[in-house]
This record gives sequence, structure tokens and C-alpha cells, in this order.
Amino acid sequence: MSEPAVLPVLLVIVPPDWEADPAALAELRRCLADDYGARLSLRQGAVPMRSPLPLFCGVWPRGLIWYARRDVVPRVQQAFFTLNWLDLDDAAV
Repeated sequence: MSEPAVLPVLLVIVPPDWEADPAALAELRRCLADDYGARLSLRQGAVPMRSPLPLFCGVWPRGLIWYARRDVVPRVQQAFFTLNWLDLDDAAV
């Protein structure tokens, strides 16, 4: 059996004011590569967003996509964060 011509890709659009946790991002890449044979592509969003947007692109086997969503979406949530909730502009220093 040969490998598919188009590999599965997880495209994550990250809000412009969000940061990445390097360890969690490495775990996300590992999970995609080892468990699903997929790769990760990151893009910076151009407009404010509430959270990162994971998009499953390319050819994902029909029975595998459900498991990928279950495993990958929580890892995306762990890999990116924002500090906007701190509201440091109003803090007395």
C-alpha cells in the first residue's frame, strides 16, 4: 500500500495577540506526526479572534478524522494562550 499523494495537514490560524507554549506546540506536532501522519501549519490571523482556529486540510481517512479531532483540538487549546485577561493597562505599578 502506498502513501497518499496529499498528506493530512492541520492548519491553525492563531489570533494576532496570542502566544505559543513551546512544549505544548512540540507535543501537538508529535501527536500529529506520530499518530496521524499529519503535519502542522501555523498562520497568524489578521483580525481579532476569540481563540485559535484549527482547520483539518488535505486527505484525512474517513474513520480517522473523528479521533484526530478528539485528540488534536485539546492540544491546540493547550499550545496557545493570551494574556489579555491580565489587563495590565489599568494595573497600578
